Amino acid sequence: MCFSSERPFWTVNELSEELDVSMSTMYRYVALLREVGLLEPASDNLYRLTRRIIGLARAAESGRSSLQEVSLPIMTALRDRFNETVLIARRNRNYAYCVERVESLQPVRLQFDRGQPMSLHRGALARVLLSNAPRAERDRYLESIQGGAAEKNAKLLTIDSLNEVARKGYAVSVEEVDEGIWGTAAAIKFDQQVVAALGIAAPIYRLDASQRDRIIEGVRQAADEISEKLTDSGFIPD
Repeated sequence: MCFSSERPFWTVNELSEELDVSMSTMYRYVALLREVGLLEPASDNLYRLTRRIIGLARAAESGRSSLQEVSLPIMTALRDRFNETVLIARRNRNYAYCVERVESLQPVRLQFDRGQPMSLHRGALARVLLSNAPRAERDRYLESIQGGAAEKNAKLLTIDSLNEVARKGYAVSVEEVDEGIWGTAAAIKFDQQVVAALGIAAPIYRLDASQRDRIIEGVRQAADEISEKLTDSGFIPD
């Protein structure tokens, strides 16, 4: 664990002092690590980690759960509860991308397919992600869309409105992405940071006010449940 990108080379003497063990003990440790292929000499006195460490790192990463793996059972339960399409999106720079989707058993047409980029000012999922972006990135994005954007929802976005979404942890949209579609989304967090957004999209005609309220609460609860399970799963955000 002494080896790092800042300190990739060590002598036996330096390791002995750093770990407060005798030179004879440290020579045995180094000999063992060389025998199993984890250390190699970089010069007469210096040692470095071998490339076998890369394989171990990949194995550690592969053994951890992905966002989709953790979320899918909860998304499916949410779909079954409300019978509407459930989606998860993540942000990459100035776009939101759908990374998982569980379809409603009822007919519905949505543009937001897996892997498709979506502007950060369109829809509840994107707005949750934008509201939780680093402040400098969020402010630059807002400035870029205000200078003549034709879309009314882009012009209505303000720092105050995004701060309110971040404070509440969820957003609601009406016909911002698809005509006739209502949506809501809530933040998924890991280590106090928003890493994704969970949402439901449904035709407006299928939902009255009480149904929309129930869906909002259900999405918020499901997002909190995913957040808790990410912490327990060993999830590593990219």
